[in-house]
Amino acid sequence: MDVRMWREAGKLAASGDFEGWQAIERELRSKGFPRAKLLLDNDRIRNKFDNLCKSAQEKRADADRT
Repeated sequence: MDVRMWREAGKLAASGDFEGWQAIERELRSKGFPRAKLLLDNDRIRNKFDNLCKSAQEKRADADRT
């Protein structure tokens, strides 16, 4: 189950639809991953997801400009 959650979290971050780890956590919990809060309770993981979200949003913004 945790592997599925990590995969889903990665997809959410890469989508560009989320601001950061907190939004991803809420989305995961709404999709039936109750352990999301526990598994995302780590600063390094949170920073990684924040950076992934930011990068995806920047890519989307660049694509929208062209």
